[in-house]
Amino acid sequence: MQVLPQQDYFGLMASKADLPSSKKLIWPVIQALKKSSGPIRKSDIDRQLIEILGLSEELVSIPHDKSRAEYQYRSAWALSYGKKAGYFENPARNQWSLTAKGQQVNEGKQVEV
Repeated sequence: MQVLPQQDYFGLMASKADLPSSKKLIWPVIQALKKSSGPIRKSDIDRQLIEILGLSEELVSIPHDKSRAEYQYRSAWALSYGKKAGYFENPARNQWSLTAKGQQVNEGKQVEV
């Protein structure tokens, strides 16, 4: 028996357009990093984004390519944009933390990239 993806009220399936853009993910990434006491792995950031954004299983499973989901691809770009803007640093491979500038960002403050 084939299991079909869940459909919304209008019978439409979730699409990439339903996910926030990479730049809009910078604030949720800041929130995820603020919850940690030190550098954390990208996979831990991705898990926290699911919780912070309330992403459904259907949205989480939208593929980008064979190796990762679309939300993971976009969160990687959010980290890159945030690093370039001075909010994040990666002290070691696959480890991310907030800079002093990133620590100062609060909800409602415009995150500029």
